[in-house]
Amino acid sequence: MSEFDEDQAFAILLTNLGKKKRTENLLKIAEYCVRLKERYGSWTELANKIVISEEREHISAEMLREFGAIWDLPDEIKQMIQNDMITSVDTAYRISRLKNREDDQIKLANTVVERKLSASDVRAIVEYKLKNPNVKIEQAIQRVLESKTRIVTHHIVIMELKKQTFESLRKEAERTKQTPENLAYAILSEKWDKHLILSFGMRGSDIIMKLSEEGFKALQNQAKTANIQLKDLADKELQNKLLTIG
Repeated sequence: MSEFDEDQAFAILLTNLGKKKRTENLLKIAEYCVRLKERYGSWTELANKIVISEEREHISAEMLREFGAIWDLPDEIKQMIQNDMITSVDTAYRISRLKNREDDQIKLANTVVERKLSASDVRAIVEYKLKNPNVKIEQAIQRVLESKTRIVTHHIVIMELKKQTFESLRKEAERTKQTPENLAYAILSEKWDKHLILSFGMRGSDIIMKLSEEGFKALQNQAKTANIQLKDLADKELQNKLLTIG
């Protein structure tokens, strides 16, 4: 441990505990928590010694205990914290809960850095591992990350056909004995990757599509290249095709 100055230690805890932005490295705060706890005998006694203003949340013994647990991590992980590769108190504390499993702690810490895991990811992995002690840490990491809910963005796009284009579409659909909707989809599928169109329909002269994020961006780029608005893209594509048929 480094040289210890109690006044300096209290000053650092007062200005860093309970704040989102810290001025000191997490490992330094953890060290001072442990040193002061040794001096005052318990986390509760230390918490009572830390006097803060009414605007700040009270520093609890539990919060101090979480910081203190970081100091007991393997040296390899402490070096990561020292180098600001791990900066979340919750992440470091959760790793420390894998007690007597130094190899697991190091493997999880390395994964945190390599894959930029969030504190909630680490919390879930540790809880899974503690509930399933016979499962290897690599398997626990894989299973938790694979089970995460994915947020998928879809876009509903309405493209209006001009009167002349819609009338040409209707006549060609009548001639080929199909609906305007099926004909429009067949024509547009030749120009666009149909796998990016999640659903396709028509209401009157309006084409209504549900697009994946990739599909939305692809059509946006096509509209930009053609120097038209996205809402006019289907009309242009259908108009060009129907002119060649006519």
